[in-house]
Amino acid sequence: MSILTEFKGRKAYMDHVEGNRLSDAGKLEQADAKYRAALENYAKAAADQSCKSNYLAAYSVLLMRYRRFDEAMEILRRADKMRMGKQDKLNLRINYSICQWKTGRLDAAIELMKSVFNDLKNSVVYGSLGYMLIEKATQTGDFSEAQAFNQEAYEYDDEDAVVLDNLGQMYLRMGDKAKALEYFERAHEEKPKQVDTLYYLSKLYVEQGKKDEARSLLETALRGNFSALCTTTREMAQELYDSIKA
Repeated sequence: MSILTEFKGRKAYMDHVEGNRLSDAGKLEQADAKYRAALENYAKAAADQSCKSNYLAAYSVLLMRYRRFDEAMEILRRADKMRMGKQDKLNLRINYSICQWKTGRLDAAIELMKSVFNDLKNSVVYGSLGYMLIEKATQTGDFSEAQAFNQEAYEYDDEDAVVLDNLGQMYLRMGDKAKALEYFERAHEEKPKQVDTLYYLSKLYVEQGKKDEARSLLETALRGNFSALCTTTREMAQELYDSIKA
């Protein structure tokens, strides 16, 4: 890899890291500026066929953030052909599976994530595959596999906010609002700024007549980061917020 490509890749990665820090601090406009600068330099580095796999992997993650999933998959396929450690390969395939899900290839996404799960059991895989199975169950009406897997995820880590949110969404779709509320409230306790939880918890509070509580939760959500991997959008939260104010 040329010195210029290394410089562009390193600069992109540094801007990417700083963007993450700013995003976590709630400074979303500043974070966006850093991310866009990173994207520009990642693209320049990736134009060199000798670009390192670690820069390609990071580039794909940022492309996913901006919902550029087809481009991310192309970069991931390229990186997957390169020599790297087993853990790095599995991480690439997790992200590829997520891209498949986000581009409407749910069955393929589930199949790939299950193959990853055979080699790697952690909170990311449990959370991602757990939600995909909920999506599939919503399509078919059969929640048996989703229930079994998300219960296993809960047993793996009963304090993980994504796992708890998945259980809330699953029970909500099954029509058990009491159980859904229980898990959403627990998810919110573990991670107060998780925007998906804030949205669904707000919806349930509105139904209970707790409009002030719902409004407060949505205000927090609207100050937060709705990434491309969220199951809700800023537009959904704004629409619900406006309906409460009306």
